Order: sequence, then structure tokens, then C-alpha cells
Amino acid sequence: MVFCDKEFIGKKIKEFRKKAKLTQAQLAEKTGISETHMSKIEIGANAPTVENFLKIIEALDIPIDEFGINIKSKKSEIRENFLKFIYENSDSNLEFYYGLFNQINYFKSK
Repeated sequence: MVFCDKEFIGKKIKEFRKKAKLTQAQLAEKTGISETHMSKIEIGANAPTVENFLKIIEALDIPIDEFGINIKSKKSEIRENFLKFIYENSDSNLEFYYGLFNQINYFKSK
């Protein structure tokens, strides 16, 4: 089961932040998220964007399976490069590339 409840996500982030002995301000600075927004994420008032979620779990070294996401992946350089590409790009860039991939798949299937 994937846990996408804002409160669950916030509690998990707070738990790992405290384990890392970081304040909200320190985590906010480390991730580039405002302290106010980080506070709202932790109390479950706001859900982080995918981009911010990935920044937070990377900064706190939270295993993705803590959120009920079980990724069974084959170790391959191309998969690793795709994941790195996803993490390093903005949502708007990813939206553009996703559209491009869809067009390629459309023409490939004809």
C-alpha cells in the first residue's frame, strides 16, 4: 500500500529529520524549501510537490519504501541515468520531455 496521506508523509519526514538531528530551518536550507512551507509539510497541512518530496528524502536519506513504495528495479546504467535525470530536472522540464517521449512512442507504434 502506498501512503499518500499528507499527515503520514509529514510525520515520516519529521521523524527522519529528528533522527538526523536537524532543525526545520536546517532542513529547509538544505533542500531550498522555505521554513514555513517545511513546517506545513511536517504538520500535514501541505503536501510536498514531487520535486520537493525527492529533495527531502534525499537530504534525510529516507528509503522510499518508508512511504509504501516498493521499487523492484534491475540494476542498469540506463535506469540509473534516467533516475538521475528525473531528480535533477524541474517539473516543467519533465513535462516537456514526457510529452516528447509520448510523441516518440506514438510514432514508434505506427
